[in-house]
Amino acid sequence: MPFPRVLAVDSGAGHAACAVFTTAKSGRLVLEKFIVDAFNPDPTLDDQWPGMIAQSLASMAQREKLSGPASLALPGNHALTKFIKTPSIEKSKRDKIIAFEAQQNIPYDLAEVMWDHVVVDDNGVDMEVLLTAVKTEVVEGLCGAVSSAGMSPTVIQPSCVTLQRAFRYNYPEQTAPVLVVGIGARSTNLLYVEGDRYFARTISLAGNSVTQPIAEALGQDFSAAERLKIQVLAGEVDLPESSPARAAVLAAVTGFVGRLHLEITRSTVNYRRQSGGEAPTKIFLTGGGSMLPELAPSLAEKLKTPVQTLDVLRNVDVKADDAAAHAAILADLVGLAVPLAKGDHPLNLLPASIGDAQAFQRRQPWLIAAAAMVVVALALPGLHYQSVATAAQKQVRVVEQAIRPLQALKSRNAENEEQLAAARREIDALHDLVETKSNWINFFSDLQERLVSVDDVWLEKLEVMRPTTPTDTPPPAAGGLFGGVAPTPDDENAAPPPPPPLRLNVTGRLLDRANPVSRVSQDSYNRVKSLLTSFVDSSYIKAVENERFDANAPGVLRFDFILVVNPEQPL
Repeated sequence: MPFPRVLAVDSGAGHAACAVFTTAKSGRLVLEKFIVDAFNPDPTLDDQWPGMIAQSLASMAQREKLSGPASLALPGNHALTKFIKTPSIEKSKRDKIIAFEAQQNIPYDLAEVMWDHVVVDDNGVDMEVLLTAVKTEVVEGLCGAVSSAGMSPTVIQPSCVTLQRAFRYNYPEQTAPVLVVGIGARSTNLLYVEGDRYFARTISLAGNSVTQPIAEALGQDFSAAERLKIQVLAGEVDLPESSPARAAVLAAVTGFVGRLHLEITRSTVNYRRQSGGEAPTKIFLTGGGSMLPELAPSLAEKLKTPVQTLDVLRNVDVKADDAAAHAAILADLVGLAVPLAKGDHPLNLLPASIGDAQAFQRRQPWLIAAAAMVVVALALPGLHYQSVATAAQKQVRVVEQAIRPLQALKSRNAENEEQLAAARREIDALHDLVETKSNWINFFSDLQERLVSVDDVWLEKLEVMRPTTPTDTPPPAAGGLFGGVAPTPDDENAAPPPPPPLRLNVTGRLLDRANPVSRVSQDSYNRVKSLLTSFVDSSYIKAVENERFDANAPGVLRFDFILVVNPEQPL
């Protein structure tokens, strides 16, 4: 009996790895195949990274006959992750609020990145959301590398997400707060897990942070220093204790451990301050950089917390050779293979264009077969119907002569119907004007309620930004700002285009009572931000644009923005 198959691909900064997983009858993951290929992690070769991934995957795919849909893990140095907290709202409105937060927190134009989100925790009052993004050019280059090896990328997830999925799968009984440290070549993931909640931070302190000081101390290039580091730490070379090379390696390791201890301490303090979480009771290490000798005991001594190696194969049945020897780099692969729990959001950074192209390719054989069947089905009957069509054409010419007077009558009827349609449009426009005459009063009432809920905030200006009208279009017949009868288009058979949405330019100020003679506090920014967010929920407002803030005046935060009026509730 076949079981679900997952082809997982780990595209690291210094290696590429592939694994094939299936699911046993008991529900446990089974690691059927595993293969890894290391390459130069020199950060100066970053522009060659997709090519090195493509070369490694092509070699592995050919040796192990790997192909088909693949799930990809994105290394932390290419993925942006941001945890935000917003008020808890119903699911139907979440996407709009989270899109607004993404614009504020992702430091790139959203058109230049692929981004997604997942709700980490929702207690009914506050909602914690993980935002993750990657530049489109990076993820398209990675997809191209995977596709060139005969695989079809279907899911792309950042390594911090795959790491937490691997941890929870292998340690379901762990409820006390823990810290999982995944050390790669270019980046390290600090994953705080506490019950059903988690928080992740990616730092640039990683394996290359050991190699670079060695290269500088010995005057070597990065590649030579990387080889020396591996040989010394693995005991593959016999260097005397006084050797400058051995001393440089050990000094680099000691410096790395000290810096990692400081980063963990600082990150833990920030995590507890932001989320109110507890300090970790245990630390788990994984990743290629976690194999540094004495790393675990040194961190345990400095942090006064038990430290152990993360067993990513704890709940995995292993059939692949040499998998256990490479367990340190298997966390992302295991995380990709863990099935989604019921109700989980499938976070995915795959570009929509690639997903659409793959869907078309899957349908293409069926479309070709259907087209061939249609051609065969029509070939023989076509010969018969050709002779029938010739006779029918003669009859058509006779009928056309008889119906010409009727066609003239039909033309006059069409003109009359168009006049009726124009009259109906004028009536509908007047009807809409009557129905919406009170919308301004209701809108100002709604606006007042939202200002009162914030306190110490007032508006100085509310200016209507009239939509521009093409020079060749006559003005409305009546109504001014509140609409009127739409002008008749040049093509009388075409419906008039919908008017552009109305925009309101709003300027206001917020008084910071706690700081009357100094710059306003962050709390004032948050209050204004809450006010702008609440406008999105108004039935009269479609969007908020061009938010700007001015804190130059002591004790007062000046702000201005543009409200886009909802066309379904016109003003």
